[in-house]
Amino acid sequence: MIEFPMPDQSTPRVAVAFAMFCQGYDPAHPTDLRQMTTGIGGWTADAPPTVELTLAIGLWNTASAGRVACRIGVRRPDDDVVYIGEGDTQIEAAGEMALMPLKFTLTLDRPGLYWAIGEFDGQVLVEVPFSVSEAPPPAAAGAPA
Repeated sequence: MIEFPMPDQSTPRVAVAFAMFCQGYDPAHPTDLRQMTTGIGGWTADAPPTVELTLAIGLWNTASAGRVACRIGVRRPDDDVVYIGEGDTQIEAAGEMALMPLKFTLTLDRPGLYWAIGEFDGQVLVEVPFSVSEAPPPAAAGAPA
């Protein structure tokens, strides 16, 4: 009979429930994530935009209470990941969800696909794309073209 070691249940282990970019995030309403965004259009080299974004990450704890360390990075088109911040959160019980709204400001210096990278306790668990295009942004549903 083959026996596999049981994972350590004395510390938190997290699984990602969701991860998305939001605009206009209001910390007074932490579960209101209606303004999800996946990118922008209309990029120009003359005026590269600077955007304020919130990376909303929902984590499920699959083990015991404890602290979870987090590092957030950005991978720009054709570049390596640059970590821009770190922190931690306390998770109180197995099955608990922790919502981590991570706000940052990013200058989009070139078109392409940007990636937010979330590393938790040394493992990359989150990779969320943000598209930057020179094409005009699409019209909103129901808006005149």
